[in-house]
Amino acid sequence: MAHDLDVSTGKPAMAYVGEVPWHGLGERLDSTASIETWINAAGLQYEILREPVCFPFQGGSRQFPGRDVLFRSDNGTPLSIVSDSYCIVQPREAVEFFRDLVAGSDFTLETAGALNEGRKVWGLARSKMTHKMENDDRIDAFLLMASSCDKSLATTVAFTSIRVVCQNTLSFAMDDIKGKPATKCFKVNHNKQFDRQEAQAKLNLIDNAWNIFKNRADVLATKKISKGDDDKFFEKLFLKGDKNDEKLQKSAVIEIQNLKSAYVNGNGQQLPATKNTAWGLVNAVTYYVDHKRKSDSSSSRLDSAWFGAGAMLKDKAWEVAMDMFSIA
Repeated sequence: MAHDLDVSTGKPAMAYVGEVPWHGLGERLDSTASIETWINAAGLQYEILREPVCFPFQGGSRQFPGRDVLFRSDNGTPLSIVSDSYCIVQPREAVEFFRDLVAGSDFTLETAGALNEGRKVWGLARSKMTHKMENDDRIDAFLLMASSCDKSLATTVAFTSIRVVCQNTLSFAMDDIKGKPATKCFKVNHNKQFDRQEAQAKLNLIDNAWNIFKNRADVLATKKISKGDDDKFFEKLFLKGDKNDEKLQKSAVIEIQNLKSAYVNGNGQQLPATKNTAWGLVNAVTYYVDHKRKSDSSSSRLDSAWFGAGAMLKDKAWEVAMDMFSIA
């Protein structure tokens, strides 16, 4: 099934440490597991190979100039058709990226895996940075590395927060300079080679980025919402500029109802930092996207929440909250 965890080896291609993830899939590893153990447990040991695209013609074979087929080295599964200049990022790089960072004790691997028959891969590592909000509500900082071979995702390195009580995820900007668009992540398109050292050089931004993010989260937690603020907030996510689109309105009504339910009943929503606060509005969106939004499977929800429409909705929720509650 499209976007599910890769199961070509007979088991879900995902590894993790600690508690079973919210989607309930994968192989648990010890926190001291080696990089090679991670690569094998996460199903990232295959290589992506390429050959020219050929087709039968008049009893022979002809080649499609400038086009290659990418396929798996272990089972031959075709993955995509790309140009002959397309730069491949091998699956193991999603974990290899963290080798030096883990060796330096700045990060510990948290999870890694492959989606959609191996077309998309990721690794997630925990940093030492954590922030305790009111009443022991805690958020931790992580680093995500992901790539694809089907043109669905540039090779991406991003900072991500996870709220411990509910495991909600929300990316935070690498830099946030007043008057300039925030840089949400470091991206390299597949028309050039991914340079691990160039990407890792961006990590010197994480301390300042984390301080900005956690300070704004604290401010959101102090912003008590008035009657009708929740309606206004959720409507801004779906209806801004499209109020005359009847089809959009119908789908938006359902989404807004679900978000309101998540705002009241979601995990962690009764804690002081989130109950009747702007931080609670943002976390209603992250909880809904990560755990409740309709999808074909838990792993397809993960794909959306980290890389697709769900990730964009969470980013928009943060932006709307910053604007609506006048947070600089």
